[in-house]
Amino acid sequence: MITEYAYAKINLALEVMDVKDGYHMVNNLMVPIDLYDELTFEESNKIELINNEFEDNIILKAAKLFIERYHINKGVKITLKKNIPSAAGLAGGSSDGAAALRGLNKMFDNVATHDEMLEMAAILGSDVPFFIDSEIALCTNRGEVVNKLDVKPFVFDILLIKPETGLSTKEVYKNYIYEKVDKSEKIKNIINAIKYCDIFSLKKNIFNDLTKTALNLSTELNLIYQDLENRTEIYLSGSGPTMFLIKPDDKIVDYIKNKYKNCFVKKCKIKK
Repeated sequence: MITEYAYAKINLALEVMDVKDGYHMVNNLMVPIDLYDELTFEESNKIELINNEFEDNIILKAAKLFIERYHINKGVKITLKKNIPSAAGLAGGSSDGAAALRGLNKMFDNVATHDEMLEMAAILGSDVPFFIDSEIALCTNRGEVVNKLDVKPFVFDILLIKPETGLSTKEVYKNYIYEKVDKSEKIKNIINAIKYCDIFSLKKNIFNDLTKTALNLSTELNLIYQDLENRTEIYLSGSGPTMFLIKPDDKIVDYIKNKYKNCFVKKCKIKK
């Protein structure tokens, strides 16, 4: 049996620009966190996914793509243990898809090269290539071009807060209006903050261009965000609705856990 871990991510920078060929161009600085789904793989006479909550699951798409591409005459049984909340802006689905490709490649004697893995990942979705290696990177174009950073992220605590109501990534991008403000300097500042372990500068420069749109689309998210913004620095991950705090103190953690009992609230760390 083979086991793969599909790590979630947060965005330290998400610059969203004009649409090209039907996709928004982005500069997306992502870092993995130590919250993960667990996938196990066993040979089978068909392609099947155990504990599947969705009809159109990216794990099944990945398995079919891999097995058809390499003309494999066997199937696979994949068991999914889901820990990352869905429709959360943490890219759990994209990470699952990449983990499925990695697990299948191990199962079938590493038949795919690293470049081929990235190519298949890009077919599955814009964020999937990042999770082939799950290392801090600036992802560009529509998000599928992975530019690994020559820095190692320092480990710090984060607190995730996800409201009950999810948000559609498609809907958030559809309603987003590009304000044509260049964010390259902020991205440089974030990379330098990571390089020099400067938590103050990191907090000051983190940004997400989708925040305003996501807040406008979700009353629940907006109410929680405004409440917490008055108390501490708060950031949105991806297209939302998950928010995160960096190095939160015990007082604010207790406040959130007591006030927002219906939210998914979890303390995590940046993945080493």
